Amino acid sequence: MKSSIILLGTVAGFALLQRPVKAVKSQSKPNIVFIFTDDQDYRMESLNYMPNVQKYLVKEGTVYENHYATIAVCCPSRVGLLRGQYAHNTNITDVSPPYGGYDRFNTLKLGEDYLPIWLQKAGYNTNYIGKLMNGYAVNNYNNPAPLGFDYQDQLVDPYTYIYNTAVFSTNGKPPVYYKDAYQTDIIHSKTRVILKRIQNQDDPFFLWVAPTAPHGQFIINSDHTIETQPPVPAARHANLFKDVKIPRKPHFNPTVQFKTTSYWKSLEKLNETLVEELDEYYRNRLRALQSVDEIVGTIFKELEQSGQLNNTYVFYSSDNGYHMGQHRSYPGKCTNLEEDINVPFIVRGPGIPKGKKSHIISSHHDIAPTFVALARGKYPSWVDGGVIPLTKELERHHNPASKESFAVEFWSLSQMAESYPTVSYEGPNTYKTLRIISQNYNYMYAVWCTGEHELYDLKKDPYGLKNLYDNMSVQLVNRLDALLVVLKSCRADTCRDPWKILHPGDRYVKTLQDALHEKYDNYYAQFRKVEFEQCLGFHLSSNEFPQIGHHFKSNVTLTQHAQHLKRQRQNATFKQEALQAVNSQKTIEKRNNPSKAIMIPQEYHDIFKLIPSSSQETIGQKIPDEDFEKGAIPVPTDLLETKINWSNYNFYSFGN
Repeated sequence: MKSSIILLGTVAGFALLQRPVKAVKSQSKPNIVFIFTDDQDYRMESLNYMPNVQKYLVKEGTVYENHYATIAVCCPSRVGLLRGQYAHNTNITDVSPPYGGYDRFNTLKLGEDYLPIWLQKAGYNTNYIGKLMNGYAVNNYNNPAPLGFDYQDQLVDPYTYIYNTAVFSTNGKPPVYYKDAYQTDIIHSKTRVILKRIQNQDDPFFLWVAPTAPHGQFIINSDHTIETQPPVPAARHANLFKDVKIPRKPHFNPTVQFKTTSYWKSLEKLNETLVEELDEYYRNRLRALQSVDEIVGTIFKELEQSGQLNNTYVFYSSDNGYHMGQHRSYPGKCTNLEEDINVPFIVRGPGIPKGKKSHIISSHHDIAPTFVALARGKYPSWVDGGVIPLTKELERHHNPASKESFAVEFWSLSQMAESYPTVSYEGPNTYKTLRIISQNYNYMYAVWCTGEHELYDLKKDPYGLKNLYDNMSVQLVNRLDALLVVLKSCRADTCRDPWKILHPGDRYVKTLQDALHEKYDNYYAQFRKVEFEQCLGFHLSSNEFPQIGHHFKSNVTLTQHAQHLKRQRQNATFKQEALQAVNSQKTIEKRNNPSKAIMIPQEYHDIFKLIPSSSQETIGQKIPDEDFEKGAIPVPTDLLETKINWSNYNFYSFGN
């Protein structure tokens, strides 16, 4: 009987062009299903309101409490997962051009060597339903269609973030839409159909299900401007959770602001009206997730009826987390808060303990190599991530995931308040953060492009209420900063084992605890500290110091004149991309200033409206029947042929 690994989620779908010749055809391999949501929190307890997730996953599998996204925004996180890499190696660092989006993904040829292709080579039938990544749109859905999928049914922009308008492209064919249909319900129906089909095939299968919920909804106002609103639940769930509130933990809207780097220091305490609005926003997130929870139930019922369940691995996660009210924040992501980076990660399958919680450390770039290891396939040596020790067999894998440390990174000249377009954060959101977690310690150490630092002992202070940077021992700070020197620009095995770079030839240093021995104090005192040359809204390795090989203070022997010449050369390197960053910043400033709001031209507005929207009050009364495909309507030709860069009109700025 073939095993099954099931993974569902919010990541977007991929279209099939050519399939590589399969190296293996074996019924002994497990199937894989991946459930992947969009912007779902773990720290605000959204999983507690999903009964099927609790029944089929939490109670029958293991919750991995220390799983993290290493960049807390949609497109970079998804690409990093697909490639098994940090964003500083994919160079996808934004959701839209010039530093992100589907077109850049293809320009960099990242889709020619990634997870679905690796699984196909391992003998898998690969399938994708839902959201792939930002920028996969009505005018580039087949230019090219994503490689590596035997079947794909992908959401297409600019309708991905509109719950009552379901628009899909199947296998790179011209998109269709479903009139008066709730988007998550169409994903549900497509998932049910594909499961019935692929479970009867000889090859093991991989199924990735990626609903958009609970991401916020985009709307076009009557004045042709775009903004984000809370997610829209199906009508059948619209009145649930009326008394539920955001968990009131110590860092929720505090009287004293404890987080004071960059823009955080200027945030004022939220008034009662705003807090009530955030609570309702939170309730709508929970309501929108109920349709996802119904997908989870259907998946398990189909697996059980087909006899596959006991041989199936089911994974559940999200591209990034979400914050609301913590440290006085407005809704959003992109920060180094635990709410944004610590994401759901639940696994059920053969050899996975039932009803347990695990403290194993893992990150999104570890997921692809773990899938391939379960598939007994191969992946390239340049992959940053390693295999998560989910089972006894995976514990013996020759490329294990990093034992205790990983980096979190972001590059932006501003931070956005979702659904509050008139709120402007004062300061950049460019930082490098080290997270190091073990049974004995749990530190968050961050260096901002502003020159500010954060150091929190999250084992003693889990809500980050006391920045210890100015009062912590220099011995500890030196080790943490040196570790960040490596991880901020690591590649491949140096990401999994940074200590071998810090202690070449010393097999006794494998952890922070080992490195804290006093005999290494003088050694770590020689390291230069992590710093940014300037605040940029994109990744440029030469802007982030020091580089390995030039990380000792003794390496710095330049005279002031030589340093001046060096900076001149660096500034010349920055020139072209810095100009692009300035132009991007102007767009952000327009968005944050209502008097300079970006408006969609009437021509484009009319084209967008060629696909009619449904009534939010009635949409989603019930899940469509099995003949739902009869309601598919071709997208009008004018919409497909008109070349519009939707990112120019805030389709990806708001809510991302």
